[in-house]
Amino acid sequence: MASDKGVEVRIFGRTHHLKGDDPEHIREVARLVDEKMNHIAGRMQTADGYRVAVLTALHIADQLLAERGAMESYRSQVDARSMRMLKLLDRERPAENRELSVD
Repeated sequence: MASDKGVEVRIFGRTHHLKGDDPEHIREVARLVDEKMNHIAGRMQTADGYRVAVLTALHIADQLLAERGAMESYRSQVDARSMRMLKLLDRERPAENRELSVD
């Protein structure tokens, strides 16, 4: 449940009043967005706010998708290693204790 007290943040030179459960998290997210927008605007010929916002959203979404892909790859590696370890352990147990075989 969101708190009744809002948080005031500045993003790309504009003040925004936001509400949420964790004011510090909101400030951190706003700081990240502000930094990205200013970085992108600094690399453009014109700093049209709408275009900067869209490019920033695309950049952050690209980073999110890359991180999701990396996490999925990591999970697959952990799953594969876990299965190998379970099979090794299963081979080492006496036959009468093999209730949870993974083969």
